[in-house]
Amino acid sequence: MAPLSDEELEELDQFLLSDVPPEEAMLIDALDGYLTAIAVGPRTVMPSQWLPGVWGRTESDSPKFETLEQAQRILTLIMRHMNGIVSSLQHDPDEFDPMFSTVKYPGIKRVYQDGEMWANGFMEGVALIRQDWQPLFDDPAMVQAIRPIHLLGAADFTAEEDALTRTPARRERITKGIPAAVAAVYRYWQPHREPSIQRVVATPSVHTDPKTGRNDLCPCGSGQKFKKCCGGAAVLH
Repeated sequence: MAPLSDEELEELDQFLLSDVPPEEAMLIDALDGYLTAIAVGPRTVMPSQWLPGVWGRTESDSPKFETLEQAQRILTLIMRHMNGIVSSLQHDPDEFDPMFSTVKYPGIKRVYQDGEMWANGFMEGVALIRQDWQPLFDDPAMVQAIRPIHLLGAADFTAEEDALTRTPARRERITKGIPAAVAAVYRYWQPHREPSIQRVVATPSVHTDPKTGRNDLCPCGSGQKFKKCCGGAAVLH
């Protein structure tokens, strides 16, 4: 049940940057935002529903895993990262630390924090069950609370909102408001969220088999066979 170590995060990051996943696959910052939205949302979303979105928008977007062992390893890292996000939020939502990008621009000495890709991932997570999120978007106080994520991650925005994010300094200032937005969303849905979300994501971390066969139970905890669940994304050479 342990969150990923720095070395394991680096391993996952390097895999996502490699040629094995499709070009549309999320990178580590977008994945962190995506999993955070699922963790703080109004109800449980099973891994078999959200995992395909990590790789792309269509069924043809799937990683070309070289072996089932590699597929198992990457799925376990992703699931444990989700578990780490849930554990962090449970411990203290005000101390949650998103994985933002850092960006350096030509001619500018300093390095800026930029939460755009993280926010894009978060909004992709919201889109999985957008109708369930509607009460939050109908609440003016929560619309204001989630505004930093909306400004950097929403697909639709006004000219005024675009102007607010036009410079690196402005995007960094908005980015610094995202952790408080996550804490507010977590607390908003906490009374409604199904308790099972806190355990669903922990299942793979106690899986001890060294290898998952295509007819074995999926490590995501769905109860389905690997080939019918997350293994559907495991396209092997």
